Amino acid sequence: MTEASVSCDIIIVNYNAGEWLQRSIQSGLNYAGARVIVVDNNSSDDSVDNAKRNIDSERLKWIINQGNRGFAAANNQALATLDADYAVLMNPDCELHDGALDHIFSAFKESPKMGLASARILNEDGSLQATCRRRFPTPWSALVRMLHLHQIFPNNQKFADFDYGDTVDASGPIENVEAISGAFMVVRKSALADVGLLDEDYFMHCEDLDWCKRFALAGWNVSLVPQASVLHAKGVSSQSRPVRVLWTLHRGMNRFFDKFYKTEYSLPVRLIVKMGIYASFAIRSLKAVLLR
Repeated sequence: MTEASVSCDIIIVNYNAGEWLQRSIQSGLNYAGARVIVVDNNSSDDSVDNAKRNIDSERLKWIINQGNRGFAAANNQALATLDADYAVLMNPDCELHDGALDHIFSAFKESPKMGLASARILNEDGSLQATCRRRFPTPWSALVRMLHLHQIFPNNQKFADFDYGDTVDASGPIENVEAISGAFMVVRKSALADVGLLDEDYFMHCEDLDWCKRFALAGWNVSLVPQASVLHAKGVSSQSRPVRVLWTLHRGMNRFFDKFYKTEYSLPVRLIVKMGIYASFAIRSLKAVLLR
């Protein structure tokens, strides 16, 4: 089997992505082995109408929801019926670069225990997004982030940030990274059957960290394939509702901590963590409102 014949479903969850939706769909259709499934979460813009009018392909399928079901639930609608070898979860403001999927499927072929993988995720100016490779957040790393200690002491690993994808080189696949970005993830069908679907109790944000944690706990490698690259405009769908997005982010952080770390820390530490999460939400929301 050559990389070009690998079958995959490219799942794009759309919410008011505007013209970016068409760019995302077309980049997916450029891969010969792909079926593109767009799950729309009740968008109020013309992104779906324009895409339907301008893109005609028998490899394009639409699922139109009557309400916003959230990122995890919408992806699960397509993942639940996966027949292809792989599923590609891609944000509607992402665009696949030429050869990206070939590199990733080649890495999967070389590593049978690779269950979940991502690529070098680039900003529009070509710079790397730090979130493409991540460590799992802990109470200490969350404090480091909140106090900006990673910026004050950039060369001290004790204060290392949990997002560090901007240090990635392109020498070869990096296996056993802790976490990758939900903006672009590729999952092996057999690993999906073992680990299960995304946790729908996350509305948006942190479901990717949860999935990575569950893959690792089940014995599957989570990997980064830096030879592959994807453009990510970042925030196209969420810029009109920053406070709501921040709420779902911090609510997700709270759920992730309770789900995986609750038994590891004492009650006082847990209370401090929760206070920190909601203090962060209040500060960042106020800043978002003032900037608008």
